[in-house]
Amino acid sequence: MFKLVYGNGGRFRKIFQGLAKPLSEIPIRVSRNELEFRALTPDSNMMVEVVIPGSAFESFEVLSDTTLALSREGFLRSIRRASKRDTIVMQYEKASRYLKLLLTNIKTGVEREFSVEISEAVTNLVEPIQVELPVKFQIPLEDFKKLIRDVMIVGDEMEFVLRENAVEVSFSSEGRSYRTSLALDRPLLSLESAEDEVSSKYYVDYLKTAVSAFSTVELVNVEFGSTLPLKIYTSLEDGTRIATWIAPRV
Repeated sequence: MFKLVYGNGGRFRKIFQGLAKPLSEIPIRVSRNELEFRALTPDSNMMVEVVIPGSAFESFEVLSDTTLALSREGFLRSIRRASKRDTIVMQYEKASRYLKLLLTNIKTGVEREFSVEISEAVTNLVEPIQVELPVKFQIPLEDFKKLIRDVMIVGDEMEFVLRENAVEVSFSSEGRSYRTSLALDRPLLSLESAEDEVSSKYYVDYLKTAVSAFSTVELVNVEFGSTLPLKIYTSLEDGTRIATWIAPRV
């Protein structure tokens, strides 16, 4: 059982709306320290993860650790109505078939209550991915979005190659090609690598979906390795951690 109050409904919507769309259900775990959301897409090619510490909530009351699988459709319909002027109250009573979401406009006091169906009983979230990735860079979010849009014009995948202190991004097929180089200050803010040459390919549609969860930040961190997942992640000022993992195309 728990009752959580989050003060910025617009931020909550921006974090979860994009990540929830490719899923079949929304699994969350509320413990005495944090709210945790981690799930695989049905094809297992992408994992999404959000951890919000209890300190990021205006009120965080948890009587017992609880793991729920929420209806995707009901969850999206509810949070879609949230704005930055709304507080969100998430409340669950033991054995209930619904999670209650209460949106309250802090200016007008108008309240809207939604009931999100619990689709099935779950006992655990999927395990987090534990893998060391050799290449890490930081890039402005808008530059990364532009890169994805450019590749989508010509193809459905993008190859990342570390070569000579730069990350080359390319796509090539009969009659179509794209290539660019990402280096320090053009536009990377940092670049680190534990290996000399690294390359891997990823579906661009998953990258487009992944970056939709990062609209509240200006910078994202990206890690990848040869035939290893690509990780996009960030931390917010309140301690919230957001990460997406995309399987390599092999």
